[in-house]
Amino acid sequence: MNFVFDLDGTTVFHAQRMHDDIKDGLLALQSNGGKLYFATARPLRDTLPVLPECFWHHPIIGCNGAMFSEHKAVVSAHSFEPKQITTLLTWLDNHEIAYLFDGHWQYAISNKPHHFHQHVAELGIPPGSNELLRHEPIVKLLVLEDEHHEQVKQVCEQTLSSFEVYHHNGHHCFDLVPARSNKLTALLELGLHMQQTVCFGNDVNDIAMLEAAHQAYVVGEQITPSCDYVQLTQETVAATLINLAESLTHDSQP
Repeated sequence: MNFVFDLDGTTVFHAQRMHDDIKDGLLALQSNGGKLYFATARPLRDTLPVLPECFWHHPIIGCNGAMFSEHKAVVSAHSFEPKQITTLLTWLDNHEIAYLFDGHWQYAISNKPHHFHQHVAELGIPPGSNELLRHEPIVKLLVLEDEHHEQVKQVCEQTLSSFEVYHHNGHHCFDLVPARSNKLTALLELGLHMQQTVCFGNDVNDIAMLEAAHQAYVVGEQITPSCDYVQLTQETVAATLINLAESLTHDSQP
């Protein structure tokens, strides 16, 4: 059985490193035959600091499906058309809207400061040159001022040939990624059979994979997928993982 886990708000909380009880539950699943995958809005660079090293070699879907990594390296990534995304960045600069964009590993920040810039830098890697990196493949653009959403979306429709938008519940920001970049599409591209897959998530960018899964687990009350799902809280995630691991053991017994 495949098991797919979102990170923030599902198995990682308050942007801190994954708690040991959840790590132990995941290891129990793995020991009993479960195949573990991680799917997050984070790029690989920001995923490794919160994910225990024992999972670093696992398949990791990043940037809401636009990036795929394995063995601590980016294997493939969708990126925006260079001239189009450069035009959009210039527009954001001219309108003094804060942002952060991700390449395969490096990232750059807007001239307009935002507290999230410091949070990312504290994960261990300082930003690179905005002027240089905007001419390299850009996988995700995080717009840090949600109040400009409608205006930015209109400009995107005029500037980008295709894109996806993801808002994050409880955060005043939104992601822009290349079209057809979502967690479900990435899982299917990896060859996973969703009726043999259990998914855990908590946010709108998880809904598609949750609705396609054999079994869905939703942490918190931010979303209500249109499928049967098990509601969890932060406090019940670890115990649920242990119970699932035990059920795998029972299923494998003759």
